[in-house]
Amino acid sequence: MATQFIEVPQTPYRNFNLCPHCVNVGQQALLCRLSECLPMISRSDGETFHLFLTDRPLPYPLERNAGPSNKISVCFWYTHVRRPNRTFSSIVILEGCHTNSPSIFRKIELIADLLANSLTRDGRLVDVYEFLESEAAVPVC
Repeated sequence: MATQFIEVPQTPYRNFNLCPHCVNVGQQALLCRLSECLPMISRSDGETFHLFLTDRPLPYPLERNAGPSNKISVCFWYTHVRRPNRTFSSIVILEGCHTNSPSIFRKIELIADLLANSLTRDGRLVDVYEFLESEAAVPVC
């Protein structure tokens, strides 16, 4: 049995409340989220973008009549200098997770690293990703 590891380059700024990217471009630096009681999970290169977890993990799908699915969704907000003065959202769906799992925030940290890597490379994210542990984060078509 082979073990596969994902090596993710680390962004210079991690888990901050005052954004170095916003300071650099002369904007309000304090990041405001929908759920302030969560650990801050944020990433930035200090110059071109910031990304942060906006809300708590939620069951997916959220509709009551959908029934349990053993999936959750997390929402990230991000900005990038290629499209200034705009904030974008990206949703990530995780399989095999529960909203009250103690390890969920370690997975969200990994997802934030993967999304920051995409922002560094492409300058944008797709609207929805599905996180498959065997394949990392993949866009949902």
